[in-house]
Amino acid sequence: MNTVLVVDDAPANVDIVLDHLTAAGFRVLYAGSGTRALKQLELRIPDIILLDIKMPGLDGIETCRLIKQRPEWKNVPIIFITGADELSQKLAAFEAGAVDFVTKPILPEEVEARVRTHLRLRELQTELEHKNQALCEEIELRLDAEKQLEAKLDQAFVIASYEGGLLFATRQASILLQAFFPSASMSVLPEVVLRWLSSNDRQKPLVIHNCPKGELQVDHLASSDSRRLALLRLEQHNSSWGPTALRTLGLTPREAEVLYWITEGKTNPEISTILDTTLHTIKKHNNKLFAKLGVETRMAAARLAMSILTGPEAAG
Repeated sequence: MNTVLVVDDAPANVDIVLDHLTAAGFRVLYAGSGTRALKQLELRIPDIILLDIKMPGLDGIETCRLIKQRPEWKNVPIIFITGADELSQKLAAFEAGAVDFVTKPILPEEVEARVRTHLRLRELQTELEHKNQALCEEIELRLDAEKQLEAKLDQAFVIASYEGGLLFATRQASILLQAFFPSASMSVLPEVVLRWLSSNDRQKPLVIHNCPKGELQVDHLASSDSRRLALLRLEQHNSSWGPTALRTLGLTPREAEVLYWITEGKTNPEISTILDTTLHTIKKHNNKLFAKLGVETRMAAARLAMSILTGPEAAG
């Protein structure tokens, strides 16, 4: 329920508005002067204020200025109640921070329509501010990840949301995720990692066992201030498995990666997507690594690679 604060020194002028807004589902507060309005704001911050422009003592213009000076109050929309011939005061009201005005004699239906419009505008503005803040945090976290990547390009880093979305992954991270979770989507975190990230255990490393691929350790390095995004590091332990092991066959690092994914049953288009390169480039790597291995088919290359990854007995 939205709260409306009505500030007017003559209750009889706004009784019909108070009754109408209450019947329309609003919580309505009343203050008989600018001074009382400020005291009311100390107790409860409304969602919107209807403020009479002419009041004895602290008038509406000065009351509006004082409200806008307080950081915790400045975003509350203020609609002025004015006379029809008060153009100069209307301009002064906008300069003081008002968003709109209604003219006496007051029509309750018009007041409700303007109140609802500005509440919706404020809601949209708040949503935009939150999205901008989240975007700034995401950019900051990505920049932090890039700084770490500059120093350690061969490591596996991931930026993910706490809802499970996989927003960024280094090539090494993609390789490890595909290897340990071959059936998982590359656009979301694996379920076991998401459960860990959403729990209080995220300050401790998550260790996932997968023989013969060894252990996958996931560390939580940082979170954005709103805890929407997390920076994770993946490390593999206790295994000679992976593209690095295939370099013993005399392959370049990229050829070893291509061969590894061949052993995982990936097609050339899938490998080009995983390694973020063109299908033509993958085919060229295939031709080169086949020549180096002395084989002619993907199956023969995969069998040779498996003898390195899992031992001769598994390949046979």
